[in-house]
Amino acid sequence: MLRLGQNRIGLLTVVLSSLCFAIVPTAAKISLDQGSSLFVVVLSRCLIGFLLLIPLVTIQKINILVEKKYLGPLLMTSFIHVALIATTFYAVLFLDIGLIMAILYAFPIGIALITHFRGEATVNLKQWLCIIFVALGVTFLIYDSSFSGNLYGFLISFFGLALMILFMYSSSKIADNIGSQLLNFHLNFWAVIFILIASVFFKFDLATPKDNWGFMALILNGTFYILSYTLFFIGSKIIGITRASVLASVEPLLATLIAMAVLKQFLSLNESIGFIIVLMALYFFEKTKAKS
Repeated sequence: MLRLGQNRIGLLTVVLSSLCFAIVPTAAKISLDQGSSLFVVVLSRCLIGFLLLIPLVTIQKINILVEKKYLGPLLMTSFIHVALIATTFYAVLFLDIGLIMAILYAFPIGIALITHFRGEATVNLKQWLCIIFVALGVTFLIYDSSFSGNLYGFLISFFGLALMILFMYSSSKIADNIGSQLLNFHLNFWAVIFILIASVFFKFDLATPKDNWGFMALILNGTFYILSYTLFFIGSKIIGITRASVLASVEPLLATLIAMAVLKQFLSLNESIGFIIVLMALYFFEKTKAKS
């Protein structure tokens, strides 16, 4: 009975994690629409994340120093992390959040292909079928009468997908050695450092939101990101990382629903069909991987 209660708590925690993460792109979009520059949105996201992680690391008495052999990969992964955040937030200026999330969340397919061809894992027949359906779903996403006007946005999103694959692949290997919480602390710390260094050499737009709603969106952007990560870590400890990963596949759906409710971003018929195909294919892909 106690185990059943813990299982429900774990499931609820992971679902709340997905809901928190789904709020992030909408918050970023609101801040950008209220006059905030992309530089300010990215910097605030990483800075808030870093500041919120300080007490968490302190309470758990985690040693923030890492071995020298992990420093190079950690710096490279942190740089990819910053580029991924900037690319994702830049993409919301051109495409609906639902389309961006559907494209970005195809990253498990890319990781599976990398690990398959590197001999680190094997992709079975059912997973190959899921990969085919993801490709079919993405085709529906971009096969729309407005595609020509959004070509730039789609190119940015697919570049973000490539960054997402690289980031998840490299960060998972580092997390296996130093732990996921310490990894996240360093990702946000080095992200702030990289952004500040870049601001010395490049003249970025430092515009801030025009009203309090825009500033609130900036705070929510960083806060819900860290809250999502923390809840996912807690939930995965209870129900296991594989089940947690399968549940996390609902994040594109939640992000789309929030964008529809708050930003009135509704998908066309073709986009809706493609979105559903991608979401279902990713779900069954993760489900098959979990069973394996």
